[in-house]
Amino acid sequence: MSDGKRRRYRKAKQTEDKRPIILAKRNVDEEPSSSVRRGNSDVELQPKILLKPRTESKDDTEVASVSSGASSAPLKTIIVTRSGMSESPRLSGVSPVKEHQQQTQQPNVSTNEANNLAANVQIVEPLPQMTRPSTIISSTGVINATTRKMLMKGNTDFLVVGVIGTQGVGKSTIMNLLANDDMNCDYQQEIFINEGGIFPTKLKQHKCYARSRTESTHMFITSDRLILLDSPPVMCNSYRKDMTTNELDDLRQLISFLSVCHLLIVVQDDYFNMNFIRLLQFAELMKPSHDNKPFVSDYYPNVLFVKNRAKRQDFVPSQKERMNRMLRALFKDSQLRINVGQTAEQKQKKTRTAEAEKQVNAFLIPEVDEHYNSTFHKPLDEIIADFRSLVFMTPRNDMYAGASELTEAIWFELLTKVVQEKQHFFNTYEEIQRKHLEVGNMQISGQGGKDAQENWRDQ
Repeated sequence: MSDGKRRRYRKAKQTEDKRPIILAKRNVDEEPSSSVRRGNSDVELQPKILLKPRTESKDDTEVASVSSGASSAPLKTIIVTRSGMSESPRLSGVSPVKEHQQQTQQPNVSTNEANNLAANVQIVEPLPQMTRPSTIISSTGVINATTRKMLMKGNTDFLVVGVIGTQGVGKSTIMNLLANDDMNCDYQQEIFINEGGIFPTKLKQHKCYARSRTESTHMFITSDRLILLDSPPVMCNSYRKDMTTNELDDLRQLISFLSVCHLLIVVQDDYFNMNFIRLLQFAELMKPSHDNKPFVSDYYPNVLFVKNRAKRQDFVPSQKERMNRMLRALFKDSQLRINVGQTAEQKQKKTRTAEAEKQVNAFLIPEVDEHYNSTFHKPLDEIIADFRSLVFMTPRNDMYAGASELTEAIWFELLTKVVQEKQHFFNTYEEIQRKHLEVGNMQISGQGGKDAQENWRDQ
């Protein structure tokens, strides 16, 4: 019996040792002949799978390697912080665990690459876009500081275009021709007939009103960084001011545009307004030479004379030459650059030829209505394209002499100083005018008193 018990004990021990325990997932590719025979019958044993919640996306080979090594050594816990993930350059398709392992294996290479990437990255300033004009100078002469947000701090490729003129000559309409970026725009229908556009214009039923539509200086910046300044009309006393105050306000406005604009568009109607031309000349004489060192003291812009609502006879070559001769005679001794493409060096050295000096920077825009025809000049689209090209090709003369180039933010500082600066010569002008009026009244009263005394003596 001892031999039998020993024999049965040895058989049971052998069967227990041969029982398999599978710790990994079953390989489907294996043949079904890998079943284990227990006793005399064939029985397929189901594999035992150890399930563990996975926090990271791993493939099958990683799961097999981790499960096989679970009995030998515990897994290492890897902590990935949010700051480390944001600072390190992420790669597409790489998990944070693998990324952290690569950084721990090669710390020097990753830090050098990160520094190189940070050095090559260029910070692009956001480009503000305007959908409607904003008030930059109020009707009382106060600068609007909130418009600084629409200007870029580092942009040097910009052009400032201002427009001046009397009431109802079409200043806002001309600004709408420059502000429109649609290449397929029907200017005749949208701008002239429907009177649409960025800048508001006076409606047809309000054409006879004495009050203007534009009462303050409006600014609009196009996508090409063209800064357009639409001004209220001059020589228009809509606020019932006295003569001296109204004239001083017009002079302040003209002097500010002469100081900050690259191109000044002078718009006139179907007649030649001599009073307006004399006011522009007087504003040039009163323009101060400011003491701001970075800015050029004797700066003067280019001038473009635009005759709006031109008639058929205005397009005759002899009439054009007559208008050019008149403008050359009026601005003969002026510092304003009235020639086409004239720069500051050409104005000082007078290097232009006689033929180029005769070419005055003037343009004609025809009168457009519902029954408009173009039999005596170019089509309207070509005229507007030539006008836009003439404006865009204007040379930008230096108004800033600092170490760096002139940016939009620096230009706004210049505008703020020009508008807010209290000019003493305005007070002097007002005192001279008042004394002149007082002297005239005294002379009139004195002459009247002498006549009264002589009449009394004769009686």
